[in-house]
Amino acid sequence: MPKIFCGCLAVSVSEGYIQECEIITLGIERRHIMKLQIRIELILLAIFLAGWLSVVGTTYVMEQQQGVENTVNKAEVLMSAAIAARTYTSDEIADPLSEVETQEFLPQRVPSYAAQQLFARLDDEFSGYTYAERVLNPTNPKDLAEGWQVELIQAFIDDPDREAIVETRADKSGRQTLYVAQPIAVNAPSCLECHSTPEVAPASLIRTYGSSGGFGWQLDEIIGTRIVSVPIALAHRQVRESIVSYSLLIASIFLMAYTAVNLLVRRWIIKPLDSIAHLVEQISLRKLDSSPLPEDRSDELGKLSKSINRLLASLQRSLSSSLK
Repeated sequence: MPKIFCGCLAVSVSEGYIQECEIITLGIERRHIMKLQIRIELILLAIFLAGWLSVVGTTYVMEQQQGVENTVNKAEVLMSAAIAARTYTSDEIADPLSEVETQEFLPQRVPSYAAQQLFARLDDEFSGYTYAERVLNPTNPKDLAEGWQVELIQAFIDDPDREAIVETRADKSGRQTLYVAQPIAVNAPSCLECHSTPEVAPASLIRTYGSSGGFGWQLDEIIGTRIVSVPIALAHRQVRESIVSYSLLIASIFLMAYTAVNLLVRRWIIKPLDSIAHLVEQISLRKLDSSPLPEDRSDELGKLSKSINRLLASLQRSLSSSLK
């Protein structure tokens, strides 16, 4: 009785039939292929999910920093607008109004009034931003610096070359607030017309605010600070809105990439393995009339297909020889 050995596969051939054929190492079942497909899909999903979380996390940190920088930039732009309003009032409005005789002092003559009115008319794009001017010795008591504002002014007095202070602090309600502060200095002699001594100040100013505050200022003296404030929560909210949109975009890109890779894995790995497993299963059941595997690939799966085809052809020849 002749025997033919192919690898670890032993086939016994008799005169009119094939004795029982056992496959030892090629016991591949189709359900194992399905398990492999699930494993590959889970691995790919884990890789893409980890990549998505990494990208979103990194972007969130960068956006947080960028959001604070953007908020500071906006505050500085608003500060520049306030300074421009002050300058315009001082150069173009204050002198003409000083010639108007009124019983009450006209606040439109005051540069800080123009700056604060400008902020009051900002649109929704700058909602949440506030502007204030605080002075150690103000004419209007509501402009008196208190607490941390006094510390800011003192910092500018101690370092006259310092142009701005950007910090965060908790306000009275406990909210974290980002603020940009700049010094207020007596840069124009025209300021001293109202703030040198009560004797030379406009009578309407004395009648409105009295003579107890806002006098004794010196040219080039730092007398206060202007502050633009915005809640940190506003900057963080804008960052969160941006991150949500960006995360959805990245998730959609990752989902398309995952789907494409998954389809390629099914086409180039799972489907060929399934065909190989099916043919080997047919051989193990002594169904040697099965069609051979395609041999159009030169990779490892292609080599395996060629080996299985040679095995099938060898068994078919052996069967044909035994039947003659």
